[in-house]
Amino acid sequence: MASRDNSQRPHRSGAIDATLTSVGVGAVAGTLAGFVWGGVGGRVAMRILFLTSDERLRGLISDDGFEIGRISGDTIFLLIFTSILGALAGLVYGLLRMLLRGPKWLVASAVGATVAAGAGGGLIVRADGIDFRVLEPLWLAVGLFLLIPGAWGVTVVLLTERLLRPGTLYQKLPSQINKRYWGPIGNTLGWLILTGITTIGLIDLTRDLATLT
Repeated sequence: MASRDNSQRPHRSGAIDATLTSVGVGAVAGTLAGFVWGGVGGRVAMRILFLTSDERLRGLISDDGFEIGRISGDTIFLLIFTSILGALAGLVYGLLRMLLRGPKWLVASAVGATVAAGAGGGLIVRADGIDFRVLEPLWLAVGLFLLIPGAWGVTVVLLTERLLRPGTLYQKLPSQINKRYWGPIGNTLGWLILTGITTIGLIDLTRDLATLT
């Protein structure tokens, strides 16, 4: 019995180390992507929409509490906030990564679509706020704020895999980092999670768009 427990310890230790590393690197990738896409990309998107919308928008406060079209000191707060939010979301991806199996392009596309639908469709695009009622054209506003979280998702997957590739940042990382310990059951669960979030987000997006139009 003791020998069996001892034989299982390396497997458990490897699984824990690999998961913690995946989560940590996912957080780093999420922070960088959050800064670029959420912070910088978000401000650029709002500026574009300000220029394409009615001039009466000047001075209005967006749903996020920023003056529409104005780039000010509040932008620093936005960059910090989106970086932190990206880090937290990156943690989740790092954990989910240990379940998912499939080609990198497929995982990146699926995660991007899930984040676009879940964050963009489920949280950002809302019919009960001011942004998507006054920003014009509506298709551009919706498209930009689906693109930003979707691009975040794709970037996090590709950057995480890049950082974890042998010979790069983690040169001495155990080979277990690319091993999926949960097998087919974990893989199925991971894809079900992505599918569920995407479906819920698309339903919310469809409902909000029906109200806005």
